Amino acid sequence: MTEVHDGITDEDLTAYLDGEADAVLVARIDAGLARDPTLVARLEGLTIPLEAVRAAFAMERLAPPPVPELPRPAANRNWQPLRLVASVVLALGLGFGGGYLMQPEQAAPGWIDVVASYQSLYMTETLEETTQSSEVALGVLEDFRDRAGVELAAATAIEGLDFRRAQVLGFKGKPLMQMAYLSEDGTPFALCVLTTTNADSAPSDRIAQGMAATSWVENGVGYLVIGGQDPARTRALAEAMKQRLGQG
Repeated sequence: MTEVHDGITDEDLTAYLDGEADAVLVARIDAGLARDPTLVARLEGLTIPLEAVRAAFAMERLAPPPVPELPRPAANRNWQPLRLVASVVLALGLGFGGGYLMQPEQAAPGWIDVVASYQSLYMTETLEETTQSSEVALGVLEDFRDRAGVELAAATAIEGLDFRRAQVLGFKGKPLMQMAYLSEDGTPFALCVLTTTNADSAPSDRIAQGMAATSWVENGVGYLVIGGQDPARTRALAEAMKQRLGQG
């Protein structure tokens, strides 16, 4: 574990970028960033250009993930957490040879940034052209329930969202559920779910890869609602999903 300014570790900075840091840690990091250029440099050191992710997906030796072909992201989404190329590939079940773009002494990105990098590739057309029967979707959700112990079937019916697909990805050897939706105005949204050792936390908002994101932890399970650019919108959807899932 690498120590940084005022005892703030690289893992703390990663949690800060992920939106998983508690209020006390966020305040410490904000204060440090305001007065210490070294801490700013360390935080910037946990990012790499998004162009590297695009280049990774363009490599001919990578097999495509088991999802519809995805359009390119908007050109103004410029940054990813450090080692995100490798983490995105691992999250999608792909393989790299030769340790491409790995920087082993740096902290790895958290799951929210990995999910955000994937979600940033989605456009309206990505989900408009996706057809998944209710039987297939429920089968995927049941498989995730059996593997992760999380029941999500109720989240297929959220007011204002058209549920399009459920698929199980992976992060660091654990199943990661992605439930994809289209809003009435055609904005792609996703509910992503992963088991975690983090303590329970109330919903918190952030911007991840240019998109609004609201995340929380409930009973050892991390939840993320992501899409669009309005955190108030993802917060409202998160509250609706919490209610549907019986979380209050």
